[in-house]
Amino acid sequence: MGNDAIFRRAIGRRTFLKTTAVTAGTAALTMGVGVCDPALIRRVQQSATALAPHHRVWVWQFSIDTEPERIAEVLGAQGLGIAMKTHDGLDWMSKYDRSPSAVDGPRQVERLVRIFEDEGVPFHAWSVIKGSDPAAEAQMVTDVLSAGARSLILDLEGGSGFWHGSSSDAARFGEELRRMTPYGRVDISIDPRPWRINLVPMPEFVSLCDGIWPQLYWDTFNSQGNLDGYRNSGYPTGARGMTPEFLLDTTDHILAPYGREVIPVGQGAASDPASWGRFARRAWELGMGSVSVWRYGVTPRGTLEYLGDNPAGVAPAPVRTATPTPEPDEDATETPTPTKTRKPTQTPTRTPKPTRTATPTGTPSVTPSATVAPTLVVPTP
Repeated sequence: MGNDAIFRRAIGRRTFLKTTAVTAGTAALTMGVGVCDPALIRRVQQSATALAPHHRVWVWQFSIDTEPERIAEVLGAQGLGIAMKTHDGLDWMSKYDRSPSAVDGPRQVERLVRIFEDEGVPFHAWSVIKGSDPAAEAQMVTDVLSAGARSLILDLEGGSGFWHGSSSDAARFGEELRRMTPYGRVDISIDPRPWRINLVPMPEFVSLCDGIWPQLYWDTFNSQGNLDGYRNSGYPTGARGMTPEFLLDTTDHILAPYGREVIPVGQGAASDPASWGRFARRAWELGMGSVSVWRYGVTPRGTLEYLGDNPAGVAPAPVRTATPTPEPDEDATETPTPTKTRKPTQTPTRTPKPTRTATPTGTPSVTPSATVAPTLVVPTP
């Protein structure tokens, strides 16, 4: 989608946040309901500024992934969106990112929004949520949305450097967030492995969020510990092992009861880039209208071109031969990242989405005996 089309469909974020309260009440009356699910009302409000579904690429640090102008040029040429890390807990990314373009507050977010949107790249943000100070963290999310980010994804994972709060901390964060930005798009990105998903207060976060981005790294998860963990949790991988299809099918079953849009995060540095065709195809078959890639700095150009040639909402074709995967910076120390997220709010207009076949049956709660590596392949700040 070109620049003009994007801006014709968009209105100022501040204007949107100020006016949606009135239209929300109207929407509830129009639907003939007295008390409506807040998530449904948010969906109605968000549709006023929503774009057509689009694939997104995660960016961690400009000093590691490359500078924003170059990223904007590449993603704009492929019709892809960006999910850019703005902060980690209570720290802006300038604390960790050596680039002069690193986010040091809302003013820099506004500048980055202009750089990317001027190239036709929808700008989304992400951050790590920790629960250290729920009210302050809610304020930072609100500041990023008010600065022009179309949505913000919370990297919600258990473990060192990630979420360490309680369920009550999560509830307080949600109350503060929705008081300040009742209708802003906020998603969560999680480690969906069955023995790790409940390390975070899912019910409280699902109630405040609009979508879930599961982190699905078929190469990283291909260890005996993870194979045992899935089997012991009631999800044996079978003879094919840890494949993109297995992770998508299992995650679809686990997340179905939550009733949220799912936008899967795939492994950009896949050992076989052709596996992206299988990942995108199976996601589409499960009704996940768009996918995302972790992360720009380790993803071959061929994978980005494949996603550009197979836009969200269209049945993906088999992947063509991709260029070799670039080597990540060995000196980089990654920060906790959200990242792995799922399908778009809007229904694709060109190709009807297939009907989801998963039946919510709950998630087995068996704890595996094997030790498993941490979630995201993300460095700490």
